[in-house]
Amino acid sequence: MIYLDHHAASPLNASVRARMDDVGATAWANPSSVHGAGRAARAILERARREVGEAFGVSPKSVVFTSGGTEACNLAIRGLLPVGTRRGVMTTSVEHPAVHEPSQTFTDRRQIPWSESFDVQLPRLATDELLAVQWVNHETGTLFPVARWACQAKRDGARVFVDATQAAGKIPVQFDEIGADALAIASQKIGGPAGVGALLIRGAIAPLLQGGGQERGRRPGTPNVALLAGFGEACCQLSARRASMARITRLRDQLERSLVELGAVLNGVEGPRVGTVVNASFRHLKGEELVAALDLEEVCVSSGAACSSGLQSESPVLKAMYPAEPWRARGALRFSFGPETTDEMISRAVDKLALVLQRFMIQPSQSARAR
Repeated sequence: MIYLDHHAASPLNASVRARMDDVGATAWANPSSVHGAGRAARAILERARREVGEAFGVSPKSVVFTSGGTEACNLAIRGLLPVGTRRGVMTTSVEHPAVHEPSQTFTDRRQIPWSESFDVQLPRLATDELLAVQWVNHETGTLFPVARWACQAKRDGARVFVDATQAAGKIPVQFDEIGADALAIASQKIGGPAGVGALLIRGAIAPLLQGGGQERGRRPGTPNVALLAGFGEACCQLSARRASMARITRLRDQLERSLVELGAVLNGVEGPRVGTVVNASFRHLKGEELVAALDLEEVCVSSGAACSSGLQSESPVLKAMYPAEPWRARGALRFSFGPETTDEMISRAVDKLALVLQRFMIQPSQSARAR
């Protein structure tokens, strides 16, 4: 199997699996319990919290564990400016659904329109507004100037949330250097287990849920200690993960050249971007059909955000980026890479895609002869 869908989830790092195995006999207990078993689980939990905090340059007290990146985004967007104290939210037009959809709960919603460089000044924000933006786009890898935007928003007195789920492990992410009030991280994007993540926060936040005082009252519920131990270990490996980015960028460039030779048009290459993803469209084909055909060839890719699979056939990100070329959204494929990706995987994936494209191109003439 050729796995090229790391922007959805990366395989578990070997040291992460080892850590989770090591704590398995202890991590089952409720870390809120005061007896010995609970204290042992608590020690594992707090070690993971320290590791996450150290990886992103914050105090452990600023780390709120969640069930993943989606919950972290929702907690930030709904909690930084609770209902009754907020006026509006400003986002980009290409956000992940985890940011876009909770932003719809605001009466006043403004979007930063797409531009090739995003070298724009934000409109002035009010003190009861929230700037909620992604750092790295999940489909194209586009890098946004979040530090500059956050600086401007803070001068206006607004609150700032940054979705860093696709940035962690690809570029250095230090919370204090961004200037945001909150920042979301997802474990499965950095070689950790799915089902856990974190919101790094500065100051108070209103909880989404009620029913317990866990996470200093910010996120009630009994945590999955074993998964969080794996998350902590994944954070310890972030430097090694980032060290592979130069090699991965070379693989990206290699794949892009091959895709162009096969007739694809590249998406999102106009501005700065990370090296872990290629987004390409085929004018007369549907991305979802290509994904299915490649899956039969044991090549794992996607046509957009994994959370949207089966719900929509066209990428809203590419629709916003290329409104005059709707075929780009219909015919998109996303190939994304991690430290496990090799030259051989890229070469084999290109060969498989060439076979798939040949079959798709032959079918219309065969159907015509049959009629």
